[in-house]
Amino acid sequence: MNFFDRLKLAIFGITSNKFRTFLTLLGIIIGVASVILMVSLGSGTQQAVSGQFEGLMNRQIFISPNWDLAYRDRGRLSTEDQAYLGESVLGLTTAMPYYRSYKTIKYQDQETNNWIAGVLPGGLDLANLKLEYGRDISELDLKNRARVAVVGRQVLERLIDHEDYIKMIGQEIVLDGHKVVIVGILGISNATIALPNQVVLIPQSCYQEFFRSEARNVDLFLLKYTADATETDVIDQVNYLLNQKYGTVRGKSRFLTVGIESHFDVYNQVIVVLTYLLAGIAAISLLVGGIGVMNIMLVTVKERTREIGIRMAIGAGSYDIQQQFLLEAVFLTIGGGLLGIITGTGLAMLLNLILANVFQWWQGSIPLWAIALSFGVTVLIGLIFGFYPAYKASKLDPIEALRYE
Repeated sequence: MNFFDRLKLAIFGITSNKFRTFLTLLGIIIGVASVILMVSLGSGTQQAVSGQFEGLMNRQIFISPNWDLAYRDRGRLSTEDQAYLGESVLGLTTAMPYYRSYKTIKYQDQETNNWIAGVLPGGLDLANLKLEYGRDISELDLKNRARVAVVGRQVLERLIDHEDYIKMIGQEIVLDGHKVVIVGILGISNATIALPNQVVLIPQSCYQEFFRSEARNVDLFLLKYTADATETDVIDQVNYLLNQKYGTVRGKSRFLTVGIESHFDVYNQVIVVLTYLLAGIAAISLLVGGIGVMNIMLVTVKERTREIGIRMAIGAGSYDIQQQFLLEAVFLTIGGGLLGIITGTGLAMLLNLILANVFQWWQGSIPLWAIALSFGVTVLIGLIFGFYPAYKASKLDPIEALRYE
């Protein structure tokens, strides 16, 4: 008996009981679709997180007081640390101080509470904020203590009843009793550092004049280092210098130094692990489907015992019988795998479309390796779980099989 004869018999055997075949296929379909769907969601999450970090200058380090310590033990940064760190840390290109405080903001008869930040020229870019209209804080503003401000669009949304934000340039707003003129408007950045999108930026010279008590200490520093330097090396230098200058508390640094690059790597690793974990959980349903295939094939062998005996009596060998039932099992799983791929891909595309409409930052995708892997596994399941029933059928005694009722 050639391969095509065995193939015809396998197809006939599968289609002889369509409802039972469908129920067997259902387990494989659900398993494959689940794997594709879970991997698609995990991959979409990973791409979304990568997209959030993509716009960042990855070679950045954030320094702030150590909030894990008691208030009296926390370090107090000063403007002197800008030169101290800038001149002492190898590989450092920028050491940018920032002031922050939460104040009342008024425009005409509208009022809201919001973050106000005192920045130097270039501070907007380093914090990864996005200038949508107007201009940034300049060196001239800093030198002249110009009462100007760059205001986040999300702040203006709470102060005005229209969306023509460009018209707000040149308008006056009041920051905790101090009038300033809007010279720039921030858009919405996907990922910011240290400062949120809903912030009001003013020159540091103005901030020090307006808010004398808050300006005694710098709130935080953002550092930028060269491509040749490593994040770990720069952080080690910064920690050593700050600990030398300010001391430690019971062996703990008075400051927190956090690298953006290491945070990005950690997020990516966590998401990759979660993706594989979800895919592994979904793959359990493939295993259950495989057990279902074995169960149905064992029942099929039992039902067709007399047929097997007749075929053996007229010359079919054990190899022919084994190949026929193994082909049936593989055909079942291949059919289930193909239908599972279609179902899983369709569901993943639909879910990604819904998520993209709900969350602008969502970047869904269906990795080809997930489709190929799930299909390959279904074929393997057909071979593994179909082997024992096929082997059992091939070892039947022809005489005993003919006697079976």
